[in-house]
Amino acid sequence: MMIVRFTVCMLVLFVSLLGARAHEGHTHVMGTVTEVSDSQLVVFNTSGQTVAIHLDRDTRYRTTGVATSSATVRVGDRVVVEVMEQANGLRAAEVRYATVAPRMP
Repeated sequence: MMIVRFTVCMLVLFVSLLGARAHEGHTHVMGTVTEVSDSQLVVFNTSGQTVAIHLDRDTRYRTTGVATSSATVRVGDRVVVEVMEQANGLRAAEVRYATVAPRMP
């Protein structure tokens, strides 16, 4: 019984370490898009700071789980951006976004 318990504990530890290692070097920026261009996305994050994020041809875009193009991201969209810290700043690996519905008068 003790061997089974030990094996289960080691398996749980191993699986949890794999998940942590998968996000090594990645950070998430959450907030609202304030500026967008072909090469940069500016986000007003949940901490009240403005964050500039570099975009490139390797950046992936998703909305509601569906892959899209960069042309569909607009000012005012809510985003979660998976970024990688580089010497010249933050680079977006993936931009997940949702368009905010217009308010009714």
